[in-house]
Amino acid sequence: MTLGENIQAARKNKGLSQEALAEQVGVSRQALGKWEKDTALPSLDNLRALAAVLDVSVDALLGTAQPDGTPEPTLTLDNLRALLDARDIEKQRRTRLWGGAALGVAAVLVCVLAGVAYQYDRQVQTLRQSYAMMQDNFSATQSELSAQIEELRAAVRQGEATVLDWNWQPTGRVVHDLNGSWVPVCVAVTPRTATDGMTGQLVLVHQGGRYDGTTELVEMTQGADGVYRVESGLVFCVGETVDLSVQWKTAAGTATNETLGTVDCSEETFRPMFLWSGSGTSLAYGYRTTQTAQGQTMLTLTSYPVELEIDCPAWMQVQSVEVDLRLDGAAGEPAATAVLECRGWSESGDRYTAVWDGTFWSEETQDGWPYKGGTVDFVVRLTDAGGNVWTNTRPLSEKA
Repeated sequence: MTLGENIQAARKNKGLSQEALAEQVGVSRQALGKWEKDTALPSLDNLRALAAVLDVSVDALLGTAQPDGTPEPTLTLDNLRALLDARDIEKQRRTRLWGGAALGVAAVLVCVLAGVAYQYDRQVQTLRQSYAMMQDNFSATQSELSAQIEELRAAVRQGEATVLDWNWQPTGRVVHDLNGSWVPVCVAVTPRTATDGMTGQLVLVHQGGRYDGTTELVEMTQGADGVYRVESGLVFCVGETVDLSVQWKTAAGTATNETLGTVDCSEETFRPMFLWSGSGTSLAYGYRTTQTAQGQTMLTLTSYPVELEIDCPAWMQVQSVEVDLRLDGAAGEPAATAVLECRGWSESGDRYTAVWDGTFWSEETQDGWPYKGGTVDFVVRLTDAGGNVWTNTRPLSEKA
């Protein structure tokens, strides 16, 4: 019997369908069908798996089982040929024992054996061809995999963060002119790794505002601290958004791009917001006037403590907050100044809120300040790290 017939017989003896046997061996039903039809040979591993599932030896499938229970040899192409040769020799020896009386039968048997040997030889050749094809496919797959790995490495290098940190901040107050409102800004970018001769270029894409749809390419200058900056010439317009990215170029000419982020240039983006008597308090800011024996009018406050809740954009670093008491309108000279201290802050998105408080009380002003009549105001002055001064006015009313 052929290898295919042996596999089929063992499968049926085991009571298995082609689908069930193929599933247990881990191959397709079509592959198993080709093995049983002797149009293809199983690999050495699949042959062993078949023998294990069918509870037979590899020799039994090959038709070379030893009656004395000799252990199964390690199966290779050379061993397969040796088994076939040994089988032919054994069968020829048995044929000669029949003598001349069985010559006709022996002749027929020799023809059958020759046919079997030819069939097995053809299967061995098929196996060799399959092995060569597998080698070719493996080489092609290995080359393709190497190319994919290199593409992946290139993608990783391209996607690697090149920026450690970046920030922007206004370098002056908001300017209002006939073309709208704008503010000069500085942009600073800290690279993760800086190399000798590396240059940086800032890319700005404007959307909305007077520069809608335009793109700026601005060279950055590296400072002694390793930070690349554009300190002048940049303008953000109120009402636009600006998409920022950076392009690094090494001394060898290799360019790398990375997106920084988007700046929403609303009015609030460039100034702090002042909330008087915040954080749940209800300070009744006001004043009273009295007459001295000499006929002089004096002004006293109804609440000497003062508290402010200040909402600032994230870029702003507050240096100091002071509140002036002005007795002749916001433009007048301050009669007194309260220096406020920060009592805590919290972040929310791209802004943060801090509570500042202080007092106008002092031993020298128990009787108040001389008052000649006019508008009475609190004027807060916030100074940021860039030297910008932001003001806000709260009018005071006279209390009965």
